[in-house]
Amino acid sequence: MNSIIHIAMIDDEVLFRKSMAFLLNEEKNINIIFDGDNGQDLLKFLKKSERHPDIILMDIRMPVMNGIDTSKIISEKYPKIKIIIISSYDSDHFIEQMVQYGACAYLVKQSDPQTVIHTINQVYRYGVYFPADMLNNIINTKRLTNKHSDPVLKDLSEREVEILNLIYQQFNTKEIAEKLYISERTVEGHRKNMLDKTKSKNVVGLILYGIKNNLLSV
Repeated sequence: MNSIIHIAMIDDEVLFRKSMAFLLNEEKNINIIFDGDNGQDLLKFLKKSERHPDIILMDIRMPVMNGIDTSKIISEKYPKIKIIIISSYDSDHFIEQMVQYGACAYLVKQSDPQTVIHTINQVYRYGVYFPADMLNNIINTKRLTNKHSDPVLKDLSEREVEILNLIYQQFNTKEIAEKLYISERTVEGHRKNMLDKTKSKNVVGLILYGIKNNLLSV
């Protein structure tokens, strides 16, 4: 990748945070522009900074303001910033919960460096990244907890379902526009409408909603 990915690193474990920041700064296309102890530090930085990060790597359990509360605020105030949760917790239900709060990817702290770097690049390129096994586990958890939910096909147009399937296949906005012979602005309009209709925080939540309601094939 040629574009520089600007990263903010938020974790109260100083040694882990500084080590991760050092590791990522060794990558030619990654630049750490901020690191802090908690969500409050991050929000203060975002409020005063002219350069916002493309991606935030953030722990969940932190003092002052934890990752859950911070994710909610980031999703509302700074929706263009992507959030990657990096945590010691790895239960499928907890991961699915963080997706609903705005996470675009989820890493455990035991992940090897190349997995972290790959995830950052995938999120920067596609907006989301969940390995197939993790996504399937989340889907199964969500289906079990929502097995009596009504399908939402009646609420989505055929075009929206078509675009949703292409999003699930990891086509980006430009590729979807070219494939369907429509403008990128039209694709983004459909995406926004689907997020509003399904009350999803981000495209991952939208994908999970689609799979739960049998609009997509796994």
